[in-house]
Amino acid sequence: MLLTPPAALTPVLTALQRTGARVLVVGGTPRDALLGVATHDWDLEIHGLGETRLAECLAPFGAHRVGGRHAVWVVAGAEISLPQAPGGQINPHLPWAIAAQRRDFSVNALAWDWQAQRLLDHVGGVADLHARRLRVVAADTFWEDPLRVFRAARLAGQLGFSIEARSATLCRQLAPRLQEVPRERLRKEWEALLLRGRHLIRAWDSLALTGAITRFPELRALQAVPQRPDAHPEGDVWIHTGRVLGAAGQLRSGDKTRDIILMLGALLHDLGKTSTTRRDPQGRWRAFGHEQARVTAETFLSHYFPGNHLSHQVLPLIRWHGAPYALHRDGAGRAAYARLALQVPDRPLLLDIALADARGAGIEHPPAIDVARKVWQEMNIWTGLPDPLLKGSDLIALGFMPGPRLGKALALARELQATGGYHDRESLMAALHRRLPELSLRDDRAYSLPSCFPTD
Repeated sequence: MLLTPPAALTPVLTALQRTGARVLVVGGTPRDALLGVATHDWDLEIHGLGETRLAECLAPFGAHRVGGRHAVWVVAGAEISLPQAPGGQINPHLPWAIAAQRRDFSVNALAWDWQAQRLLDHVGGVADLHARRLRVVAADTFWEDPLRVFRAARLAGQLGFSIEARSATLCRQLAPRLQEVPRERLRKEWEALLLRGRHLIRAWDSLALTGAITRFPELRALQAVPQRPDAHPEGDVWIHTGRVLGAAGQLRSGDKTRDIILMLGALLHDLGKTSTTRRDPQGRWRAFGHEQARVTAETFLSHYFPGNHLSHQVLPLIRWHGAPYALHRDGAGRAAYARLALQVPDRPLLLDIALADARGAGIEHPPAIDVARKVWQEMNIWTGLPDPLLKGSDLIALGFMPGPRLGKALALARELQATGGYHDRESLMAALHRRLPELSLRDDRAYSLPSCFPTD
């Protein structure tokens, strides 16, 4: 097994060895090395040094301590800790065979002795790696951290492993205590699940298997929400959402800032169906207006991904994820596509969400996606929108009074500019002037898109 530490971590390892400490590489690093996949995190457990001596050794490298009574230092992208006995008491001289009992799953209880260059496996982790299963190390210590329930589902999706039956039972018994876990810790697990997961349908189903989904009632409510079999042969909204997550995972770019928006959009895109699904006069299940019912999505984001930046990106994707199909179905013209482009901050992301949605229903190459992309590329608004040529102050100078009519005029000016036919203020102003009589004849919907899309 080959372990190559980050360059910045190498002098830290050298300094630790010079003190006579026993350095063990623990956690996911030896696991991932044995699986032949990229290592995301480096965790070291230091045996033979007390807290004071370890802090002195790490101080020259700018290490800072985190956590409370459990001593953990962060340096050079790695987390460094001391062994803990049952009950969480630090014991620098604790044998690894005992310290390993406090790990969550056997595949995470492997250790690589850095000096001896050998693998330590006291709990059958290698056998479980070969069997591709997650197994709780010890029931009595597993209960120390309820977050492990969610982590089981996340690791199942990250590694593509199954969860051993007894371990799944332990998770379900512990799941009610997820209410004790701070939201920030849950956010980090969600990020890892959404950004690292390679088997996202398995992760989604494992949230239910472990009981972790009970911590998120807005997501749990998707279970058994019916859909039209002709439009969604895959099944209910829960099943569909898992498949959409899997499809979106295939569209990740590697840019974490972009990918988290994509994955949150996939996760939350159909939450509105829980409150809007009804039978139509023909007895078919429909969810008219589910794109607009976004309060539940707003609540989820505010709890686990707070901040205006993400909500301003994700919520428009949820609101308009069905629009490309509605426009294609209706044979819409460039003006309608321009209006849609103005509704979302990122056109490529919208089409990625729409594509994942289609693939979640079994449609691999929906033509609506190619049409929207082609139209926006021809209009030069695929990767960005032009700065507005006309502003409210320009129209007020022409005699417009602040109010709804001014807003309609500005929306129409943006639409005209986005179609690509006007590139200077004078020609745009002239075109707008010719269209002004229409403002009193149309309501606000004339400058927006349909309020719902009967695509489900």
